[in-house]
Amino acid sequence: MGDTIYQGGYKALVDGDLAGAPDIRLALVMSSFSGDGAEEDSINVADFGTLDEFDGIGYQRLDAENVTFAYDATEDEYQLVFDAGEFNASGGTVTPGSDDAIGILVILNVDGTAANDMAIGFTDSGGFPLNGANTVIAYTPHADGMLVLRQAA
Repeated sequence: MGDTIYQGGYKALVDGDLAGAPDIRLALVMSSFSGDGAEEDSINVADFGTLDEFDGIGYQRLDAENVTFAYDATEDEYQLVFDAGEFNASGGTVTPGSDDAIGILVILNVDGTAANDMAIGFTDSGGFPLNGANTVIAYTPHADGMLVLRQAA
């Protein structure tokens, strides 16, 4: 477990698909998700053997707002930055799922289909595992970005 950047993330960067204000979605995934530290060669969401997206009632993918993916010269890295948001519909609550969420899958939304949406990265940083408890599931990314890409020294 930990942070993983998928081949789709690198492809999206090289192809310029992350320039400007990309349409980024975050999906909570549960323990059967096969991409938590594996399947790094995945390009699209459909490439994962098992997606195992969170299934609590009221859950929905977080549609990130005010997204930027830009180079920060001070940190010498690319940073994916966006506003805090919630994994629930219209401010409602989320019931417990059939399993705990173990992390977040970052997706570049192309058209809402697993075959075309790009798998950018995965993280289990920030309070995992978690489950819905008839509450709002909120997410606040780190000030320097959720995922960062930098050249190895």
